[in-house]
Amino acid sequence: MSSFTKSTLAALAIGVAAASANAATINDGYNGAGLSYNGDVYGNADIYQVDRMEVSYDANNLYVNVYTNFFEGADSLGHKFGDLFISTNGWNPNGTAANRYGTDDVSNGEHWEYALDSTTGDLYSLSEVDYASQLVLSGPGSVRVNQEVGVRTDAASLVAGETSSTDLSGASNTIGNLGVLSFTITLADLGITDLSKSTALGLRWTMTCANDVIEGGYNVPEPGTLAMLGLGLVGLGLSRRKKA
Repeated sequence: MSSFTKSTLAALAIGVAAASANAATINDGYNGAGLSYNGDVYGNADIYQVDRMEVSYDANNLYVNVYTNFFEGADSLGHKFGDLFISTNGWNPNGTAANRYGTDDVSNGEHWEYALDSTTGDLYSLSEVDYASQLVLSGPGSVRVNQEVGVRTDAASLVAGETSSTDLSGASNTIGNLGVLSFTITLADLGITDLSKSTALGLRWTMTCANDVIEGGYNVPEPGTLAMLGLGLVGLGLSRRKKA
């Protein structure tokens, strides 16, 4: 195979990578603060494990898939799916990755701009004024207190005309099996017209008991970077072919 052909194939491969570069995985590297426990999964890991988030977007929507073996009815305590929290100005937790953000809670961590209700699929905006009063927090009976688990729909503001949605049909219904909770957030509902110009987002999900929490940042790739690299390789191939 000629060097030109190899360079062209490499460029094409990078072009394909560029087309899928808007997808990313957020692994569970967050513990969060709590009075009684500061590990990852509290209780039975076959029930409360949150494995990862997979995030992608297109011209109109942000897609978030949460992989967890938790499902409503998995335990006898009545715990439910929590809501999805979204930050549109980056992710700013308290603490460091080294301590798995073990000092982070509602008092000092990220203040989320939006929350997507898992039950109804409605999107709510959160104000900085009386921020915590708009949230459902894990309480004294939970292993982690003062952790955001849901939005108070009577206190937060429903985004007018929102078209975001949830799909819980992929949730597991067998203990120990990994299922998926799917969230679709319309970019216009977040006030975003071009996500490629909004370079950093934050995301968070947990069940209402907060036995395991996933939280992390999603950096939108700079548009055109990989495509330009591919074009550069094509140019390099043409240059080598000409010299030959």
